[in-house]
Parts: sequence; structure tokens; C-alpha cells
Amino acid sequence: MSKIETAKKKIQFAEYLLNRDDASDFSKGANKHLLDAAKLAIRELLQFDNEEMNEKSLVISSFQKTNNEYSDFYKFYYKFKESEYSSTSSASNALNTVKAFVNWVEENRRIN
Repeated sequence: MSKIETAKKKIQFAEYLLNRDDASDFSKGANKHLLDAAKLAIRELLQFDNEEMNEKSLVISSFQKTNNEYSDFYKFYYKFKESEYSSTSSASNALNTVKAFVNWVEENRRIN
């Protein structure tokens, strides 16, 4: 399964969690799936492995070299990754952002 397909499955599961009646109990889990989906899409876009993803400065510099509508996505990613705040509302907002990014990466994959 490709990184994008896996990311889409993670988004689907996050959507499921956020659409439950007790979604507030599952917002932290939804955020984890969304963070994983974002990471997979970044890896696909930048052609990075897991080890390279651990190098924040490398990720940021690579994003800054891209010239597209998601050149600043790394800011969202690191803010989201480092946030301890988890609500249904913030998870829903993150869902929309990550879903749009994953779809964009799928349509605009590039090779470094």
C-alpha cells in the first residue's frame, strides 16, 4: 500500500472517530491518525524516509525550497505535532487541513 493510500485510510479512521456521538472522547486518537497521515504525505512529497522526517531543520528547509500553495504546511505540521491541546473542534479543523494536503500531494507528487 502506498503512503498516500495509507494516509487516506488514517484520515478515514479519524473521520469515523470525529463523527461518533462521543467524538470528544476520541479527539486525541483522531489527532494521532491525522498527524500520521500528514507525516506520510510529507514523506511522499519530499521523498523522505522516517529518519529524515526526524530532522526538523531538513524538513523545513526542504519545504521552503518548494514553490507551491503548501510551502508553509510544515508550520501547521509542527504546530499540530507539538500541541497538547485536543478538542473535537481543533481535530475537525485539522482533518480539513490534512485531507486537503493529502489530496494535493496525491495530485502533485514531485520527485526531488
